[in-house]
Amino acid sequence: MSPLAIFTYNRPDHLNKCIQSLKKNLLFKKTKFFIFQDSLKSYCSLTEAKYESLFKKLPGNFKIIKRKKNYGLKKNIMSGITHVLSKYKTVIICEDDLIFHKDFIYYMNSMLKKYDKHKNISSISGFSYAFKNQISHFPNEYLLSLTSSWGWATWRVYWNKFRKSNLSLKRNELFKDRKIQYNFDYDGAQSHTLWLKRNSLNMISSWNIEWEFFNFVNSYLTLYPKMTLVENIGFDGSGTHCLKTSYLFQNINNKKRFKKNSKFFFNKIEENPKIRKIVSKNINEGIIKKVLKKIFYFNLLSRVEK
Repeated sequence: MSPLAIFTYNRPDHLNKCIQSLKKNLLFKKTKFFIFQDSLKSYCSLTEAKYESLFKKLPGNFKIIKRKKNYGLKKNIMSGITHVLSKYKTVIICEDDLIFHKDFIYYMNSMLKKYDKHKNISSISGFSYAFKNQISHFPNEYLLSLTSSWGWATWRVYWNKFRKSNLSLKRNELFKDRKIQYNFDYDGAQSHTLWLKRNSLNMISSWNIEWEFFNFVNSYLTLYPKMTLVENIGFDGSGTHCLKTSYLFQNINNKKRFKKNSKFFFNKIEENPKIRKIVSKNINEGIIKKVLKKIFYFNLLSRVEK
């Protein structure tokens, strides 16, 4: 069983909803959970009291790691993942503004086991980019040259390689070549190049864009499910990195169960161009691009991690 790491900062109510959704999973009691709570920049007795009350009610398969000082999002997540992978081969990563389908833990463990030997698949996503009216156009499993931070998992071997990588030459090559930029920006649907530039200038601090670029350079793929097993509830304006906006992707439907198909394997471990085209269009029309723009400008104005 893969352990599950949850990262939280100042939203105990969201964290409670996150945990309550995980409790509905059949493998909940068999899973080891790590909660990494970053220290508040400004102490709030109400927020701390809510966290303490929540932590006291958690069962014995939860371990709470409370930062003694403010780490910021990037350091909290990267050090947390590294900590768990120093003890386990795999890890499932979640943030406190996510809620999950009751088959989420089972799905993640199944896919981590199924694709353990496939060298080009570096991560598993529980989120799907398919809109509700597009379900029939997507296979049960599909691959994208695009990572996801909404309920995902990876293996120790990829994370360690990422931490040791020095991609400065590749980064400089990217900044000079518009064709590479277009590909990295997922056919213009994302602003990855801009984010990476700002990150390299310390104008923002993002672990996610560094992980995205690492996967891009190495031609690694992320596995996605047709039916989303993750829903983001953080677009209510409560998050430090996310302002209020609408949500156009699938909602969780617990009436539909995940069915493992152990006989299914890709003929080739590669991205389907037709699926890529649909996903690129969805990102342009959906919430992802809007959210990334809001996060970018928020970071640019504040020049802080949180």
